[in-house]
Amino acid sequence: MTTLWQTLIGNLAVVALFFSGWIHTRHWLNSAHLRVRSAVFGLCMGGAAIASMLMAVQLRPGVFFDLRVATIAVSAFFGGPYAGVVTALTATVFRAVSGGDGLLSALVGMVLAAAVGLGGYFLLGPKEVQPRQVAFLGVAVVVINFISMALLPAGVADAALARLGPAVAVINFVATVLVGLVLVQLRRTLEERNLLVAALGQAPDYTYVKNRRSEFAAVNEAVAGLHHFSRPADMIGRTDFDLTDWSRAQELFLAEQRVMNSGESLIDFEENLSDAHGVARWFSTSKVPLRDGGGTIIGLAGVTRDVTADKQLRGELTGSRNQLSFALTEMSDGLAMFDSSGFLVFSNERYRQCFPLTADARRPGAHIRDILVAVVETGEQITVPHYGTDQWVDEIAASLHADGEEEIHLFDGSWLLLRTKLTTDGASMVVVSDVTKIKHAEIALLEATEQLKLLASTDGLTGLINRRSFDQAIEIEIARSIRSQHAISVLMIDVDRFKLYNDRYGHPTGDECLRAVSQCLRNSVRHSADVVARYGGEEFVAILPDTDEAGALVVAEEFRKQLAGLAIPHEASERGVVTASIGVSSYAAGEYLRYSPELIAMADKALYAAKAGGRDRISIWRPIVKRGKASIGR
Repeated sequence: MTTLWQTLIGNLAVVALFFSGWIHTRHWLNSAHLRVRSAVFGLCMGGAAIASMLMAVQLRPGVFFDLRVATIAVSAFFGGPYAGVVTALTATVFRAVSGGDGLLSALVGMVLAAAVGLGGYFLLGPKEVQPRQVAFLGVAVVVINFISMALLPAGVADAALARLGPAVAVINFVATVLVGLVLVQLRRTLEERNLLVAALGQAPDYTYVKNRRSEFAAVNEAVAGLHHFSRPADMIGRTDFDLTDWSRAQELFLAEQRVMNSGESLIDFEENLSDAHGVARWFSTSKVPLRDGGGTIIGLAGVTRDVTADKQLRGELTGSRNQLSFALTEMSDGLAMFDSSGFLVFSNERYRQCFPLTADARRPGAHIRDILVAVVETGEQITVPHYGTDQWVDEIAASLHADGEEEIHLFDGSWLLLRTKLTTDGASMVVVSDVTKIKHAEIALLEATEQLKLLASTDGLTGLINRRSFDQAIEIEIARSIRSQHAISVLMIDVDRFKLYNDRYGHPTGDECLRAVSQCLRNSVRHSADVVARYGGEEFVAILPDTDEAGALVVAEEFRKQLAGLAIPHEASERGVVTASIGVSSYAAGEYLRYSPELIAMADKALYAAKAGGRDRISIWRPIVKRGKASIGR
């Protein structure tokens, strides 16, 4: 038995060796086509399968046990058709050449492994592989090994199962899971790396990384283009001394060394430089030191941005702001000047008129704190807190010594905008504008926006929520049911023969029919938390939280009875009146595997069964959870 385990562990080591070789060479194939990468991966895993067969445990001549099934399944599951076929063909040819009594069993096992791996690959599609799915693959590999053993000649199968079955199952499961988990992590790491490389390479700003010697270790396309290099790789290892004149390069070198020696970042450093055409431009540069895992500085990362347009815009905005302030002073806005100590030294009449209850307190010589106390005592400003007024007075008085804007709401419903601007001598200028109309328009716009949001989430014909809102609601309710472990059900409803109804009675009458159906569905649900939606066309759906299958049947039957009670004529229908077919799906309380797509799909299948069964009826599908796997039963 010791020799058996040693051989199987040796098999695992050989597979791991081949797999390690793939990991270390994978980055060389980044630029290759996906099919090429898959084929190379398949060859690598095929080599691992052959190596495993060369070190196989031999029960008798021609009967071998190794890790070929695991390598084929993993190759197909992660590499897809190209990798799976290459690995399977490589291993199959080698095993066929070896021959022996176990050939048929071996070939069946390899075909099953490829089929299971490819099935999982196509089933998952573009979705990210999860650890539990790798575990499922490992279980499948174990099952395939036992099937292969069972297909051995009489007498050999019993001996194989008894002597080697558990050991082969364990080592195949371990190999599948270990390799699968490493591939999952490798795929995630490669995706993150590719994302970072793309972000660095395609960023519009000049982005670069330098080592301790201020040599370029990485640059993006913008930096390479700026310095007339066709590829970013051509700049690796160069310094600023290779790119510009000595004095400018020395200036950059010393600044970067200060950053790396001190560990302090250089943030938004602006400088005016001339471009290649002699035009003066403004650039903003940030450089931060880079540290390794031990905290040692190993280089720096830099970003330089052309801010010429921003600089010009800021200058224009500053000039415009000054002009606006002057215009407001000459016009009807309130204006007040406070000295550095907070005393009011000047105010125009309009300023006092803006504050009707504290106008007398707003006279030259008054201190800002006295004015604020008067605001509290008169209740002039609605936003003043009812408690902690001393703290509020302190905070507002302190804000006088900083540039800023504030909107205040007065007792009479008006709104004022206060803009504070510091002067060079520490004084403060306050401009007061009446923005009541603007504020009311803003509030009206917000209300209109909320109404538009409501319209966007509602079906215009029936008044029910629409498909998009339903998709959001089902995710929320499924998540809530997972936390609470309460039951949840879905009804999928389709109006029978509705196209014939439209053809016979016309679309306006059809719209009235859909409104009647939606009202019946509204009337049938029992709880305020129940969600009723128009799924599309003549289809409706209801989400019934905290409702098991029996409760869902009650709601479905109540809806069917209410619709029948309307007796809407439908000459083209078998019943002579408008009817509906209903599909029901539920998760019972305590079921831990819950997926909204599955719940909807099962309700849809149940609806199809109701349609196939003659319409005007209810059909039920029930998810059944066994040993951590979800299956569907009727």
